[in-house]
Amino acid sequence: MLMRRAQIEDFNAIEQIIFEGKELLAQQGINQWQTGYPNAESLMNDILNGWTVVLEENGEILGTAAVIPGLDKSYENLDGQWLSDGPYLSIHRVAVSNRHHGRGLAQQLFENIFNAVEQFSDVVSIRIDTNVANFGMQHVIKKSGFIETGRVVPISAAENTNVAKNIAYERLVKEPLLAV
Repeated sequence: MLMRRAQIEDFNAIEQIIFEGKELLAQQGINQWQTGYPNAESLMNDILNGWTVVLEENGEILGTAAVIPGLDKSYENLDGQWLSDGPYLSIHRVAVSNRHHGRGLAQQLFENIFNAVEQFSDVVSIRIDTNVANFGMQHVIKKSGFIETGRVVPISAAENTNVAKNIAYERLVKEPLLAV
């Protein structure tokens, strides 16, 4: 099993996995990814920017995530406290094929991302958020060593101020240097 950067040829498989994730969330009564986001345009944008990674085994894409460098607008207004204020990566749009649920693949995807991020000397932490009702993802996030830091408005609801805030998490990659 390997993690690699997604190519345009992977788009249909990624879109299908995201669609399956949307259906699963809807079946669980979770109001996440139910308003059209993520859509084909956002998924293609992630691929074209080099942000999408896929977990692949025997030529089959098992899972996907967007690993985005730089400042994330959805994390500018945290109702809480981040663990660091240094450079970070954000993980968004994590999903695993419904044919492979129960194999711990989201956890494996995170571990592969962490291993890759250790190669970047300037990244201090990784941030992620999820819906307050998405207990499955919350479990994987916490099991992966993330610490709950507060609440943020989801990326998909930037123009809707009445939306419930997501739980935000951060995991330090390196201990931040203390100011002297």
